[in-house]
Amino acid sequence: MEKELETIFAQQKLRITRPRREIFRVLQQSQAPLSASMINTHCTTADRTSVYRTLELFHRLSIIKSVQFGWRQRYELADPFKIHHHHLSCTQCGRLIDLQSPEIENLVNVVASQNNFVVTDHTFEIRGLCQDCR
Repeated sequence: MEKELETIFAQQKLRITRPRREIFRVLQQSQAPLSASMINTHCTTADRTSVYRTLELFHRLSIIKSVQFGWRQRYELADPFKIHHHHLSCTQCGRLIDLQSPEIENLVNVVASQNNFVVTDHTFEIRGLCQDCR
């Protein structure tokens, strides 16, 4: 995965600094999307400003995508670093659960086709209560 990151940065003529690499690794090791403050907590070489600037850069380079959770943003790696997926969102505890569903992808394609529409991106989120909060 770091080869892809290096390729993206080389194409843009940018350097991969230690803080950028650390932020990438934090996102890579996470099982769920993280807020900027969560990422900052796990970083030892990046201050808060560096985290926000790096997240902005990663988003611009399509390394990460933002996940809307209520009025807050969380971040996770995008393709090709993580397989395309959606989320189950617990409205009580805030837990985000990855949802990989070929059925949803098929439905998106069918609806787009029926409307003579070309899909360039999409998100799908189901809100409710997780097993622990029920």
